[in-house]
Amino acid sequence: MKSSDPIRSPWQTPGLSHYLIVGLVSLSVIWLVLLRREVTPAATLFPVLVGILGITIRWRLAPAILLATLALCLKLEYPVRSEGSFRLTDFVLCGATLAYLMAQYRLQSLMDHIFPIDSRRREGPPRWHVGFLSLRYQPEIAKERRPAKLVSREEIGMLILGSGLWAALAQAGWNWFPSSWGNPGFPPHVWRAILLTWIGGACLYVVFSLLHYWSRRHMTVDEAMLFLQDEFWKETRGEQRRINRWRAWARIRQERKDKDLRP
Repeated sequence: MKSSDPIRSPWQTPGLSHYLIVGLVSLSVIWLVLLRREVTPAATLFPVLVGILGITIRWRLAPAILLATLALCLKLEYPVRSEGSFRLTDFVLCGATLAYLMAQYRLQSLMDHIFPIDSRRREGPPRWHVGFLSLRYQPEIAKERRPAKLVSREEIGMLILGSGLWAALAQAGWNWFPSSWGNPGFPPHVWRAILLTWIGGACLYVVFSLLHYWSRRHMTVDEAMLFLQDEFWKETRGEQRRINRWRAWARIRQERKDKDLRP
C-alpha cells in the first residue's frame, strides 16, 4: 500500500482496527494498574494521554515518552517493592505496556511508514510545495506502507500472548538476578539494574564483534581492498595531507625558479 491508496476510516479497516483496540485496551489496563498502586490521578492520566496522542496522531516519540513518564510515576509515587516477591500488578503493567508499544509501532507501519523515504519516488497529482526559499509544483513523496490486509488473527493473538509471556519472563529473570553479589553498598534494585546494564552491554559487544568479524570474512577481494584503503586513509590522513602540501609547495617553487631562469 502506498501513499496514493486511500485510508478513509481506520476503524473499518480490519488490520488497523485490531491494533487500535489493542492499544486502547492496553492504555486502559495501564491506567487501572496505576490506580491500583495508589498513584495520584494526575500522574495516572499523563502516561495515558501520551499514549492516546501516539495512537491518534501517530506520534513517533509517544512510546519513549510514555515509558519515561511511567517510570517517573512509579519512582515518585510508589514505594520500592520487597526483594524476591512476585506482584501481579507488575506483571500486568509490564504486559500492557509491551502490548501498547507493539501496537503503536505496527500502527505506524500500517498508517504512516517505517522505512526511509526516497525523495526521488513521487506519486499522485502534482501540488505546490513550499520549502526554504523554494516553491515547487510536483507530486507527493511516495511512502511505503505495510498492507493492512496482511494483518491476520494469528498475528494479533501472538502479540497478546507474547506480551504476557515476555512480561512473565522479565519479572522472573529480575527476581532471579543477584542483588548482593559484589554489591559495594547500592540498594538491591539499583545494583541489579547496574549489573543488568553491564552484562547486557558486554553481550551486545560480543555479538556485534562476532557479526563484524563474520561480515569481514565474507568480503570479496575488491570489497576488502576498498575497506583497507579507507582504513589506511583514516590512519594516515594527517601525514598524507602534510606531504601533499609540501609537494605542492615544492612544485610551485620549482615552477617559479624555472620561470625566472628563462631568457
